[in-house]
Amino acid sequence: MLRLPPKPYEDNRQRSFSDICPADSGFVARAGRSGAELNAKPSLEGKFISPADEFHQFMRQARENAQQDNAEISEAQVMALSSQDYLAQTLPAQNTLSSLPMPSPFATTSDDLLFDDCYRSALNLLVQQLMEAVLVVDATGTIQMISSKAVDLLSAGRGVKSTDILGQSWQEYLKEPQKTRYQQMLDEQLINQCQLEHAPIEASLTLEQGDSLDVEFSISYLGLSSPLFAIVIRDLTKHKAEYQQLYQWASTDCLTKLANRRVFDASLRSQWQACTVSGKPISVVIIDIDYFKLFNDKYGHIQGDHCLQKIANVIAHSLPSDDCIAARYGGEEFALILPEFDAKQAQLMAEYIQLEINGLKYTDLGLDESVTVSVSQGIAAEVNGQFRTGTALLCAADTALYRAKADGRNRINLSC
Repeated sequence: MLRLPPKPYEDNRQRSFSDICPADSGFVARAGRSGAELNAKPSLEGKFISPADEFHQFMRQARENAQQDNAEISEAQVMALSSQDYLAQTLPAQNTLSSLPMPSPFATTSDDLLFDDCYRSALNLLVQQLMEAVLVVDATGTIQMISSKAVDLLSAGRGVKSTDILGQSWQEYLKEPQKTRYQQMLDEQLINQCQLEHAPIEASLTLEQGDSLDVEFSISYLGLSSPLFAIVIRDLTKHKAEYQQLYQWASTDCLTKLANRRVFDASLRSQWQACTVSGKPISVVIIDIDYFKLFNDKYGHIQGDHCLQKIANVIAHSLPSDDCIAARYGGEEFALILPEFDAKQAQLMAEYIQLEINGLKYTDLGLDESVTVSVSQGIAAEVNGQFRTGTALLCAADTALYRAKADGRNRINLSC
């Protein structure tokens, strides 16, 4: 049996659903039923029934009993009305009807209200025990019930009481566009009498003191005479932080912090498509460190890694806009995507990078001041449909790079 906590004005004894709605209260059972029917319960032998299942089982049985009572009352009303017509014809001068007991015309409404009250009481007690952030709102979005987890979430842990939140409008916590969408769903529900519910969606909430919180929430319809809606909220702060961390690991080179080859290839496809559709130029630059194997062999791989990091830092700070992409293309190779750059602009960019790299010093690595490193660069620019694909553009830049190396290294070569 599911045990529920007492209400604030009651003592500390635990109460079950049978305590809230006893069998002889007129809600679960009515006069005329046998004791066996009143006490009948589904067989639990060999099965585990969770508290939630027990609660819903109890409420379903209560609803079935109420419906059966309503049917019996309707039949009694029909019989009483038939008796009234007969007596009116046979005994018109007598006031016999005034002494006949008549069933209340509000019997069905009273049963529904009693059912709703019991359901709401049990639902409120259940919400208070949940470890999830749960709100229960009415058809206008006014908060009727709230769990302690939801209070902490909406108040940003500032110790606000539930009574300070109850009665507020749930929509006031929503940011656009979810706020407008939710209001449209409410209007549609009120006009068309349809059930308002939807699967989990992501949204941003405005909390106390103007704080913002990324969450996921879902809405479930609770079919009562006055509809209620259960809103379950999940904090996505930790989830999004972990997602950003995973995305960074998957999209960047761990040594140089530049974009990795996967991001470069995807960006080249998208930037190529955008520039060719709009008729704007796009350029690719491939950069290769000269004699890097000799540097590694002479000074060690740890110093070689530091050298790569210093050169990558120069390249990253040379990008003129956020639309440009710098990536580590291979071991000691780097590549740039320069959308809306023609060949002349790309060459100016390459010359600037060459000048900055030639001026790097490695004394902070314990090397002599005379130690320098140079790079060779190959450039290809797409203007007016010269290349059919982004891959062809990249191959042209790679060919230009090999020509720059063949010319003596520390050179910049532009694809014809």
